[in-house]
Amino acid sequence: MSSAERQKSPRWRVASLHLGACLFIAALAALLVFLCWYPSPFAAITDVAPVFLMLVGIDIVIGPALTLVVAKPTKRRAELVRDLSVIAVLQLSALAYGLHSVASARPVALVFEADLLRLVTASDVEPDSLGEAPGALRRLSWRGPTLMSAIKPTDADELLRTTELGLAGVPLAALPKYWRDYATQARVWQTARPVPALLTHYPNLKADAAAIARDAGQPPEALRFVPLVSRQASWVALVAAPNARVVGYLPVDGFF
Repeated sequence: MSSAERQKSPRWRVASLHLGACLFIAALAALLVFLCWYPSPFAAITDVAPVFLMLVGIDIVIGPALTLVVAKPTKRRAELVRDLSVIAVLQLSALAYGLHSVASARPVALVFEADLLRLVTASDVEPDSLGEAPGALRRLSWRGPTLMSAIKPTDADELLRTTELGLAGVPLAALPKYWRDYATQARVWQTARPVPALLTHYPNLKADAAAIARDAGQPPEALRFVPLVSRQASWVALVAAPNARVVGYLPVDGFF
């Protein structure tokens, strides 16, 4: 091995170890994000994957690259430890900030509103307004969205206020004051449309619908569907009798 190769080897070894540590941390972050905060299919509905990949991708590339630059064989040990510590702190700070942003946009509620299900994220809900929700619904979920319903206000002034908020981009589903337990709202099943109508419009979904119905223990024609909307996408949720429980999701527009 030449003198140049002997000098390069420790740098690449340290950078490789750093890369392995980054990949391990990125894998843990992925488990947290995609299994806890955004369980399937909500990662797809919110389109969080590109944001997460960009976040960890930059972290994985820049950290080891900086290590490769600073890990000179001629550098004193104390100086090397100092430089690597600075890189690690900067990386972890960037990762923490990115995960905080992803957590702030996590889905916390799937709310039946009028004639559709609306996916509400943590950033959609004002923290101070949570105290207005019924007791069991005052905490924002960290394990995927909580299924619930929103009632329309009966007071004329409140109705006007919520209408104005809706025009400003704040839907009724994002107002905890009007959240109610999903199981108490019989209108979900009454509003839902039969799945055969969905399959007539999207015949390519027959196999997917049949698989969902099989898992639910019912024939496809016994299921109904409700449009599901988020800021990023429009899907449908399949529901089953007798309590309109959600049994599956399909990535198509339910408004037709």
